[in-house]
Amino acid sequence: MAVENRAQEESAPAQDTPHVVSLLEKRHDEIISLWIKDRLESGEFRDELIPKKDLRRQSQQIVDMLARSIKDSDYGEFESPAFDELRAFLNQISHARAVKGYTPLENATYILSLRNTLLPLLAEELEGNSDAMVSEMMYFTKLLDKMGLVMVENYIRSREEIIRQQRQDMMELSTPVIKVWDKILTLPIIGTLDSRRAQLMMESLLQKIVQSGSTIAILDITGVKTMDTLVANHLIKTVTAARLMGARCILTGVSPAIAQTMVQLGIDLTQITTRAQMSDGIRLAFEMIGRTVVPAKALAHLSNGTNASAQSTAAQLAAHGASITEEQKRRE
Repeated sequence: MAVENRAQEESAPAQDTPHVVSLLEKRHDEIISLWIKDRLESGEFRDELIPKKDLRRQSQQIVDMLARSIKDSDYGEFESPAFDELRAFLNQISHARAVKGYTPLENATYILSLRNTLLPLLAEELEGNSDAMVSEMMYFTKLLDKMGLVMVENYIRSREEIIRQQRQDMMELSTPVIKVWDKILTLPIIGTLDSRRAQLMMESLLQKIVQSGSTIAILDITGVKTMDTLVANHLIKTVTAARLMGARCILTGVSPAIAQTMVQLGIDLTQITTRAQMSDGIRLAFEMIGRTVVPAKALAHLSNGTNASAQSTAAQLAAHGASITEEQKRRE
């Protein structure tokens, strides 16, 4: 029994062989220098992502926290509360590296490379004590593996958050509602419409109609390369919702290919006013609100002519816009 107890005591590194902590404290500066040298010579260091002084500072903090956590935990597991500070710091630098554009391999090998620095020094310190060396190496290797897993897991989680935020930003940027004139809005649509994006597009348009009091919305699909039944239904729903809010829609940017596809699919867009180009849609929108786009020479003629001729021309332009408006109302 005494022999068995003595064997158990010899195999417990927490009580008899705290060599890792002693090594981290005694040869602290040497370990950091060798670790940084290994990173610089590995070809994985990119000074455009992290300056050397920041790399040294992070490495020094990790070595200090590692020694303190091992000592406080009495050679306990990495999941013990004594390693909370170290885990939090690893999560912090892993998130920062994910934001800066590090690869998962670069993120993991940074921590795991500490093994290449420390194990030769540990073997040098424990030369002649093979049992203690094996025990210490196994403990430290297991500890570094778990630290590397923390770095990788938090890196993946951080990248997912970044991608999700970028997707949300792109969704918002892909449905901009622009006020081009008093009571005239335009919504350029680029890419493919899915249900989520179509819903966001409709909400943005309706909200802008209410805020600006606009009565005309131009939906430009110049950037839509393909048209199917799903996309057409989304457009029809958007037009219908805008009409319920008191705004009329003009669909512009209908290419010949999309026009042929609509005919083949039997999509009914007779209730929507269409124009080939956005400029034509803007011109029509001006006419629908009683305004007309005229050349600069015509404006000069109005300003230089008699009052009677100017009033006559203005009346003709106003009548032309009114006729467009009445025709649009009649069709609806």
